[in-house]
Amino acid sequence: MTDMQHDRIRCVYPADENRRIVINERGLVLAENGAGEWLIYGAADGAVHSAADHLAWLLPLLERQPADVVATLSSTGFTSETPLPALLRFALTSWGHYWPGLALTWLESGWPSTGLLDVLAEMRSNPQLPQPLRHRALRLWRQASTEV
Repeated sequence: MTDMQHDRIRCVYPADENRRIVINERGLVLAENGAGEWLIYGAADGAVHSAADHLAWLLPLLERQPADVVATLSSTGFTSETPLPALLRFALTSWGHYWPGLALTWLESGWPSTGLLDVLAEMRSNPQLPQPLRHRALRLWRQASTEV
């Protein structure tokens, strides 16, 4: 079995998923299966991928309001049981300025940042980031540092 075959499991979208959200207009869907694993379903080809292995595909979720995404995926509010904490870490360390900026907006909207102190510390002093992003990261780092 090649890496590509192992990565893509062919199946139809199961009807028993209880928590799910459409990721983008091309039909990608993030859903939790009965075993508690978060999967990305591709509408066009029927392929299924592990969300943890394809965080870049989840980035469009950051373009939405955090409360809307969280309400759809979790009945308990901000939670580590979804792939959202890993997505935020991924976005904060990603290329460019767009995705880190959106991730900072989520943190400013109330998403817990205590688990991201290391990333915020790196961002606040990264000369490759624009000054406004560095200042936002510094404010969030200070706020989270005092809460710990």
